[in-house]
Amino acid sequence: MLLAVALVLAACGPSDRRDSPATQRAPSTPPPRGPEPVVLRVARDGGTATASIYPALDSIVWRSASPVPALERVLGFDREAGLLAFVDRRGRPGRIDLRLGRITTLAKPELTGLTSADGANIYGIAANGDVVRLAPTGDQWTWTPPLPARQAVPLADGWLVVIANAGTGSGVWRLRPPEKSIVDSLALPRVTRGVTSSIGDRVYFVVPGGLAGARSRGLQPVPRLALDRPPQALAITPSGDRVFVVTEGETELLVVDRYDEGISARIALPGVPRDLRMDPMGRSLLVRAAGGDSAWVVAVGTGTVLGTVRTAWRSDLPFVAPDGGVALARDKDVVFTDGESLAQERLVAGGAADFWYGFLWDGFRPRAGELDDPVHFRDVLPPPAMEDSLADSTRLGIDSTVAPPPSPRPDSAARPPAAQPPARPSGYIVSFATLLSEASARERAAGIRVDGQPPRVVASPRAGTMIYRVMVGPFPTREEAERVGRASGASFVIVEGAP
Repeated sequence: MLLAVALVLAACGPSDRRDSPATQRAPSTPPPRGPEPVVLRVARDGGTATASIYPALDSIVWRSASPVPALERVLGFDREAGLLAFVDRRGRPGRIDLRLGRITTLAKPELTGLTSADGANIYGIAANGDVVRLAPTGDQWTWTPPLPARQAVPLADGWLVVIANAGTGSGVWRLRPPEKSIVDSLALPRVTRGVTSSIGDRVYFVVPGGLAGARSRGLQPVPRLALDRPPQALAITPSGDRVFVVTEGETELLVVDRYDEGISARIALPGVPRDLRMDPMGRSLLVRAAGGDSAWVVAVGTGTVLGTVRTAWRSDLPFVAPDGGVALARDKDVVFTDGESLAQERLVAGGAADFWYGFLWDGFRPRAGELDDPVHFRDVLPPPAMEDSLADSTRLGIDSTVAPPPSPRPDSAARPPAAQPPARPSGYIVSFATLLSEASARERAAGIRVDGQPPRVVASPRAGTMIYRVMVGPFPTREEAERVGRASGASFVIVEGAP
């Protein structure tokens, strides 16, 4: 059967390649200039969502305009558009728009295996094995693979890896939505799960007898890791340099070095583990104990087990807080501990009745005033008559305040006019991607056409890291920007303001 899968692949495409209500503790160091640490909370049975800037959990900076359904898990967060993708308890995908406070739940189609790499595009598997992508614009992209899909693994750069099983084998394909042509393919023993890191440069597959991997670009296989027992849980560091693996019934944590392609360390655990959860910043690894409501905290940098904490294991808790502490679901409360000593620092009474999600974002900061300046079209529209200025200003979107001209000074003719600062561009940007690699950004841009031309790549620093944005614009209205985005045939988000 594995040979049959290989034949299908060959026919499909090339392979080229502290104890009181929550209080704020004064920080010991100046706050960073990067994105702010935000904690979103909503009642577990659904209701109004609120957001706080950590650690001021008793101070609300945002509240949703409409109720949020009971959440099962968060799929991802789109920092550009301020969209948080989720799955509710009924298995339906949806989004929370933090800019508008709007909640959208998508009832159809019915999908399984819901996932998202960026919080914007949501992927799932239809009942017939088709792969479906739900875009923020409301557009739906559907692809029918050669074999019914088992899992879709979206990558950070916009590519998509799809896994399908047939008998004892599996087919793996790579393509770039909205295109439907298979670019790369790979045949493997039957895959039970595929995972990737946040940067998405490598995909790992749980197969009989161990762990297989492939470089996401080209699906070039890497040496397979043989294991005595089946892998039960995997967690990858944000940089993708290490993979942590627990196998069935074992009391140790295996550390796989991606560069050596082998086991680089074995960490003894106090008992048998059941699940893993990685700190989004790569500082700590949370390990769920197979028995009882407890977990172990492992320092990723040193491979040291810091200790045991009592907590229920839920889809939202425990999690590693922005300051490195650990948020625990303990009885009816949520307890925050120190990241190293694991000593209790604060307690949110009754907090366990909420669903929690922490993320980084700068969208709750006051906007620069110039971003909300009206758009002027001096080269397009003739100046209105003075008596019509007030009446037309609202319609045309220009400033209706007309200042009287200053009285001339005797020496005014001898003085040159004061230099005016250049107008800062405003409007709406069509953003196709935000990537950490310039090469990936240019590759993404090369596959998009807007009026026959590729979008531009704009480099800008963010929180000490250079990012590369694939974009076009600005356009004077959101409607025009959305028209251009839809005409491109690519996934996009609309961002207000200058590039």
